[in-house]
Amino acid sequence: MEMSSDPVESAAKGVAEAFLDWAPEKIKEYVQKFRHKDLAFVQDVETIEEALKQRKTTECAIFKQNIEDENLRICFLLGLTLRGMESDKEKCINLRNRILKTHGAYGLHVAQFVQNGIFAKFIGRYLEEALTPNQMKQEIENLFKNIELTNSFIQYVDDIGMEANKIVTRIQSHAPKTYVISGLGSVKENCREIADEVMYRISGYSRETYETELKIIIFLNRIES
Repeated sequence: MEMSSDPVESAAKGVAEAFLDWAPEKIKEYVQKFRHKDLAFVQDVETIEEALKQRKTTECAIFKQNIEDENLRICFLLGLTLRGMESDKEKCINLRNRILKTHGAYGLHVAQFVQNGIFAKFIGRYLEEALTPNQMKQEIENLFKNIELTNSFIQYVDDIGMEANKIVTRIQSHAPKTYVISGLGSVKENCREIADEVMYRISGYSRETYETELKIIIFLNRIES
């Protein structure tokens, strides 16, 4: 039998003979792709396996209960995957590039938002407010709908003054309930300086900071009257 040029297609047709000349590692890779089509674009078996492990977490379950959009779910899952693989910089870079290529800048921002642990902190804060399930669903939907206007993931190349100006403009224009400034590693001090500048220039917001050795998350919370 002539072997198909597409092993995934062959697997779908039940043609096991198509894999006879493939190395075990390659077979495993394509079987994983076939079984999990939504993750096929990742093109790395270890990364897919990490994603499948993250699918079983409570954080992922909470998100799936509140968001039905499949593309958003995938970006969320891959954000958890990035967090789980932070010790492997090369795999993280490769995954971020694939997310950007497949899901665009918005998808990458969602993934980075989740990677930084912001969603988990967000949920914890709102659980303290004793919201109803419908209210919580609405807050989560609004969070991801407006993520480009309510979140700044600071990178090393970003200019502190320009980022502060951008955040002040967004807050003054949209008055979000919460604005998030976050960053990893060497940019933590930059995040603090940006937050200092923003808080100096706006009113009606309080500041809440979470920091580890690896990352920093700063919430600017609108003070409700």
